[in-house]
Amino acid sequence: MTAAVLLDLDGTLIDSGDGVVDSLRAGFRGVGLVPPDDAVLRSFIGPPIHDSARRVGVPPELHDAVVAGYQRAFAERGNLMAHVFDGVPRALAGLRAAGARLVVATAKPHTFAVPVLEHLGLAPLLDGVFGAPDDESDTKGQIIARAVASLGPDVRAVMVGDREHDVEGARENGLPCVGVLWGFGDRAELEGAGARAVVDSPAALVAAALGLVGLRPTA
Repeated sequence: MTAAVLLDLDGTLIDSGDGVVDSLRAGFRGVGLVPPDDAVLRSFIGPPIHDSARRVGVPPELHDAVVAGYQRAFAERGNLMAHVFDGVPRALAGLRAAGARLVVATAKPHTFAVPVLEHLGLAPLLDGVFGAPDDESDTKGQIIARAVASLGPDVRAVMVGDREHDVEGARENGLPCVGVLWGFGDRAELEGAGARAVVDSPAALVAAALGLVGLRPTA
């Protein structure tokens, strides 16, 4: 049996907040809308962008233009403004040492996810990357389903993420989810969505995730 840990990207492996907020401002201003405040813009991180646009009241006829403006700014500067959360590389190394395969499953478009993982030096620690199409139309559940399918028919997997969409997408695919508290969600959101465990450090993540796939940490 293959043991695998599926990993969200933004808010779980990397802090992309500054680049996302900067690029969203550009997307709103590009269509003549006043951007929401930074706290609201940060809430866009994690969920599919079209869902967030609807939630904050962007007129439906402007959704595509806001997303296009955001993506242009993100490609030009925002994507590489991210940094890795402290402790994440060591946690990934610990998961791999215990025998887990590591696959990113992110609502960020694949065309953005791969370059930032390479830029930040995380790519060598991963066995695969699955992101959204460029129009960001896939749900988190659909992305997780593709990641799981890549691992073959006999796999025991757990999802790791910082938002309720990670928990819900995992549940759609019959997977438990470990919620992390250093990202953009909080304990109430993660526990309310049904996370199997909620951890407050990358070190604690290693033990929680390995336990759910039947592996033990190495010494």
